[in-house]
Parts: sequence; C-alpha cells; structure tokens
Amino acid sequence: MNEATSNFESLISNIEIFSGLEKAIRKDIIRYFKIDRIQKGEKLIESGKKADRFFIIMNGHVELQTPNLLGHRRLQVELTDGSVLGEVALLTNTPYTSDAVALEKTIVFYLERDDFNNLLKKHSAFANTMSNLMSERMAHDGGINKVGRYTLTEKIGEGNMATVFEGYDPMLERHVALKMLKYDLSHDPDFLSRFEHEAKIIAKLNHPNIVNVFETISEYSTSFIVMERLRGKDLGQILKSKGTLDLVETRKILFQVVCALEYAHSQGDKGIIHRDIKPANIFIDDRGHVKLTDFGVAKPPMDVVTTVLGTPKYLAPEIIKGEPFDGRADIYSVGIMAFTMLTGMPPFSAKHLNDLLAMQVYEAPPDIKQYRPEIDDDLKYFIESALIKNPDERLCDWKTIKNLLNPDTNRDLPRKDSDEIAFITRLQNSSYQNTAKIIKKLKEILDEEEIEHSIEVLK
Repeated sequence: MNEATSNFESLISNIEIFSGLEKAIRKDIIRYFKIDRIQKGEKLIESGKKADRFFIIMNGHVELQTPNLLGHRRLQVELTDGSVLGEVALLTNTPYTSDAVALEKTIVFYLERDDFNNLLKKHSAFANTMSNLMSERMAHDGGINKVGRYTLTEKIGEGNMATVFEGYDPMLERHVALKMLKYDLSHDPDFLSRFEHEAKIIAKLNHPNIVNVFETISEYSTSFIVMERLRGKDLGQILKSKGTLDLVETRKILFQVVCALEYAHSQGDKGIIHRDIKPANIFIDDRGHVKLTDFGVAKPPMDVVTTVLGTPKYLAPEIIKGEPFDGRADIYSVGIMAFTMLTGMPPFSAKHLNDLLAMQVYEAPPDIKQYRPEIDDDLKYFIESALIKNPDERLCDWKTIKNLLNPDTNRDLPRKDSDEIAFITRLQNSSYQNTAKIIKKLKEILDEEEIEHSIEVLK
C-alpha cells in the first residue's frame, strides 16, 4: 500500500457517508477507488455532463461553480481535503449540475459508475448510507424537489425498505405520498422485477380499506410509489400510546383488515398476498377508518427473516421454514397482531432472533384468556385458529372469519365455560333501594354456599 492510499484510508474513515460503515466494508470500497492528479484550472466535473464518477479530494483546493438561469457562472462553494463531490449525480444517474474547477494542483480519488453500482449491490450497509444521503437531499431548498410531476414538500416517514415524502400534484391539485425504495432494493434485480410486476396489479386494487396507489415512477435510479396521502396514525403508534385496546376497538380494526385481505387475495391469477401484516402497516384515521398499506413492498420471503428485523415476530411458520406460502400466511400475521392489540405484547418473544423463529415454528401460543379473561369466545376462537402452525389446519374461510370478527354482532353476554351457569333476573318497576336489598340477600346465599360468583347490574 503506497502512502497516498494509506492516507486515503485514514481520510475516508472520517467522511460522513463512510464513517458509519464497518471497517471491513470501508476497506473493500477503497479497493475500487482510483487516484488522479488534476492540474490547476482543469475541471473534475462539468455541468450538464452525465455523471460517470464521484470524487473525494485527497489534497488540494477546488471551486464548485453553478450556472445561473442566464448561463453565467457564479461561485457556490470552495472545497478542500476530504470533500466529496458528484456522488448524488452518480447515485441518481443524472447530469452534474455544477462545474468543479481545480484552483491548484489537486490529488483526488474517484469511483467509477460500474464499480459504484456493484458496491451498492454487494454491501447493503453502503446502499442504506446512500439512501440516507439521498433522502437528506430531497424536499429541501436547493435539493431534489421534483419526482415526475409531483413537487416534494417534506419527508414524513421512513422504514426498513422505503422513505416516504409528501408531495403535491399540481394537475389534480391534491397532496400525495411518495414512497422511495431504498437503494439496496432498487439494485436488486430479482426484487425490482417482482415489484414492477406486482405494482401494476396493486395500482388496480380498489377497496375502501386499502390505500389507493396512483402510479409508480422510476427516477433517480430507484422507484417511487405514488399513493394517497393519509391523515391519522398507524396502529403501531396507537399501541405505543395506549398499550392495549378494548375488545370493541380491536374487533372494529380487525374486521376492516380482514375485509381488505379477502379482497386482495381474490385479485390477479394467484391473489395479492401482503406478506408484511403488522401494526405499522395498519393506518387508522380519526373516525376509526382503517387503511391497509404497503402491499407488494415487503421483500421476498427468504430475505425477510434475515434483513427485516421488525417483521419476524409476525411471520408465519411456513415462511420461516422457507416453504411455499399463500394468503394463509397473512391470516397468521393477523392472529399475531390481534393477540398484540389485546395484550400489549406478541405471543412469542425472545432476545435472540433464532430463538424467536423457533418459537414461531414449534411453540403453541399462550392462552389469551390469561391476559384478557373478559374476551368473548368468538374472538378467542379466531386468534387460536389463526395461529395454528400448519396452514392446512389454519382457519382460512373468509365468511367464518368475518362472522367471528363482525363488530355489529351482539356479544353482550359471552358464552361461559361448561362448568359455569349464568342467569338473568329482570326487576321491573323496582326502586334502587329494593333492588339493592335483593342483590344483598342473593350474595349472602351464594357466600354461605361457598359458590364462586360475580354479579353484574345492568340498567
């Protein structure tokens, strides 16, 4: 290793887009960089020319110039040792927007387009770093503010696979949400092919409980999903705030989710499977109306377990085992979510991922009645039947599922266990004082007979 390369290795470890990477990844990236010496007055990059490299200044002084609307040059900024330039243009496959002129003899290291793209595919951590860089440059003054015909206004969210921006559609005069796929996905040809195929089907979904997808756009070397702008909170945020939900609220949410899934599973040749049912993908507005989001955005099954850390606690056993799966995997995930909504925790939990996955595959879930003794039989049966390990034995009949979860069904008096007896006494034209005397006598008799009991007074 010569002195320049050694010094460059030290320099790159302090540059923001590389500093968070593991040392082994940085060393591998460094192997692809080449060195060049730029003479005074020579251009490193030229405005309007398609980006084919990005540069890191090792030693020297560069003036970055940007043309104004009249084409005149104006000084924007001066760059020196450790400065990075041209990386966004290379990342987004767009022309350079400025001239970079050496003010003195300057030593630079540069990375060429093909090597850069290969590194994005090779190192997901590097791709994530570049995704973060891209999202920082979007929806900001002086940054990237347009995608297609949409004007970006602000960043509104971020997940494992995408960053979400609010945008404005001047043609239809409405606000939308634009979900930008991160660069580790956009450079995965297998995922991208599947995504583009499914996106066409997903855009045709028309159901009141599924977020409307308007179109997909390929720009800046990635893909954007344009969808309706939702107002409210996702179920994950609600659970974080409330801890648990009551039976009525739980049932109302679950019923709308399964209605959305029943519709989606009936679309296309083989049905559209969500693959990533979890509270963060259930959006609820102030009126309690549910929208299911992120159809088709989940990674392929074999990738989910190893890379989507928040998802394994909702995964069906057949996905974990790498077996073929269908819509019944979504039903399992709804069962996990239902248990979580009522108890504030998933049925399976472990410190280590492998232990959690083993529990999902082999262990029976705990009895939810231990945590919510007031649960009605229908909701209890749905959770138990949805969490059956073998998909061939799992509850999958939509009519039955909707009957079990229907919030309009009268369940004021849940069925009791076989060793319990319930009776109702209606007292008409009786005062509260007389009623209290009767209840007191009844309680005394039950106590004398040492009969476990509970008394509810309805008015």
